Amino acid sequence: MRTRSHGPSAWLVALALVSNGCDDSLKSVSLLSETRVLGARVEVEADPTRSSPKPGEHAALRFFVAAPDGEPRFSYALSVCAVRLTNSGFPPCAGAPFASALQPESGRDDARLDFQIPGELDLATTPHAFASGLICTDSGLNFDVHGAPACATGSGTEVAFEFELGGPDSNNGSPTFAPDAFLLDGEPWWEAKQGACDDGSSTRVTGKTRHTLSVDLAQSDFESLTPQTSLEPSREILLFSPFASGGKLAHGFLSLAADSPLEQRQVNWDAPGAEADRPELIRFYFVVRDARGGEDFATRALCVVP
Repeated sequence: MRTRSHGPSAWLVALALVSNGCDDSLKSVSLLSETRVLGARVEVEADPTRSSPKPGEHAALRFFVAAPDGEPRFSYALSVCAVRLTNSGFPPCAGAPFASALQPESGRDDARLDFQIPGELDLATTPHAFASGLICTDSGLNFDVHGAPACATGSGTEVAFEFELGGPDSNNGSPTFAPDAFLLDGEPWWEAKQGACDDGSSTRVTGKTRHTLSVDLAQSDFESLTPQTSLEPSREILLFSPFASGGKLAHGFLSLAADSPLEQRQVNWDAPGAEADRPELIRFYFVVRDARGGEDFATRALCVVP
């Protein structure tokens, strides 16, 4: 999972990364058949809906790690530093990282980095922060002779996440999924408390049937922008990415504007077949992101029955 946040150009980068291979191989994009890192979210301690912490403020960065069984196990090594702007790729740290986090053994705790933006940071020269590191799924961490982390087994996922720092001209809020944000075939689709097929807590659908998954986002999530050219939007465009542990999604992502009609805020999903005596629990993971480092995640589940 990589993303960056440099306004409209970053939107194109994020779009290319998420859509890479969508038309040729939806399985690699939207079918969650193994543990994967799907996104990241920054939350300012004083205002969890804001993704742009100011100098002196405390904040947390959490990577969204998902698994087909809903119980991902992983280890990680993460750090965050201040960076200058760049027009290509990710920039190098302008100085030493100001925070780091390490979980050397594989576990189920969040991949989380708590930090404080240095109060003396000069936003004129380093207006962004950059978090990077390694997340090892189903594996612990080892370290080489130079102290660099490596996965004990497998290659892991190198993560990189760039986000704006708050200041006089920057105050980005994260798009946020409300509890009632999702519809399944036009009906409210709530998050299951247990997520199991044998306790009746999950919605049920029949195998080999098609269903419509819809998402509703608040108008306030599409924040106003100051266009630099007539081609740039005056409000944020949000990228919505659905993932499922089974079945087939018709699209790997949706590009949403504030005025997108309902038919552009939904995606079809084809349920797999179901064995007569074994309902199958399908887990869904959803990510929404803007182009400035704001993201949110949500999960849903349903049971496929004969």
